[in-house]
Amino acid sequence: MAKAMTELAGALTAMAIGVVGTSTIHLSKGVMRLGMSRLRSEEASKRRASAIYTTGILMNFTNPFWVILANRFAPTVFYTSMYGLGLLSLLLFSRYKLDEKLSSSQYLGIVVIVGGTLLVGFGNLVGGKPSLYGANTGFLITVAVLWLVLTPTLALLLRRGKIGIQEFYFGLAAGGLAALEAMVKGVSQAGEFSNTFLPQSSFTWWLFVMSFLGAAGAFAMIQWSYLRRCRASMMGTIYDVAYVTMPLLLTASIVEGASLGGWKLGGVTVLIVGVLMVGAGGPRRASAPNPDCVIPEPTKSVSTPTLTFETKDLRGDT
Repeated sequence: MAKAMTELAGALTAMAIGVVGTSTIHLSKGVMRLGMSRLRSEEASKRRASAIYTTGILMNFTNPFWVILANRFAPTVFYTSMYGLGLLSLLLFSRYKLDEKLSSSQYLGIVVIVGGTLLVGFGNLVGGKPSLYGANTGFLITVAVLWLVLTPTLALLLRRGKIGIQEFYFGLAAGGLAALEAMVKGVSQAGEFSNTFLPQSSFTWWLFVMSFLGAAGAFAMIQWSYLRRCRASMMGTIYDVAYVTMPLLLTASIVEGASLGGWKLGGVTVLIVGVLMVGAGGPRRASAPNPDCVIPEPTKSVSTPTLTFETKDLRGDT
């Protein structure tokens, strides 16, 4: 009984950390988007825009800290299952600070995504704590390497695609990278009897250090999406679904005896329905994305001389 209560307290603690972490990380996406848009503007103060963008970066860089802290109390899926709740903070910021307009069906879709996230969290609570100690690290590393290599390649191929497709892809790619970072950290922190704050062997330390490549890759894909004029709310929605779903699938794949379970499958299904509702507004094309992904310099007006020609009557006087 005491052990069950201790496990429940650890799971709830990890989920509470997830709520705080997800709110911070979601807001960072909107803050970075705001700073980047003001850097493009000729009227806005560049110093203030840079400060806003830097603040967003610093907020985003706290993501590994939340993951490490939550993994100390429970397996990674308890932290990641709360991630969809942070979408509310990004939605409000995007609506009132970025002036991003969504339809009523899209707002309802985001609410459905939050509901699916809660179902996944409940499924984790009733489904036990699948320890990542002794997990199939070879399979996990293979998936992580392939995801890290293929995501930028596919992004280049989609550079002239519709903005709706790009928002979906960048959200999936960045969310997957962030989820893989969390999972690799979870494996590196897993102990035989309880999770540790830091790795306890040379191999797990190697995994722990390499996991930061996932965080760096997710950060890069988010910035890339903004340069493509992707909406923060739309990209963030797909990011959340990938971040919640991938750890569930990976845990079921690398931990013997772990399964998704009815509640988790139901939650994932609800998440997918929410994504379809969010995408019901229809795609729009990106506004002149830069194929080289470099912020273009403001164009300078160049005065061109006007050429005038004097015509003569070649017929002579009559």
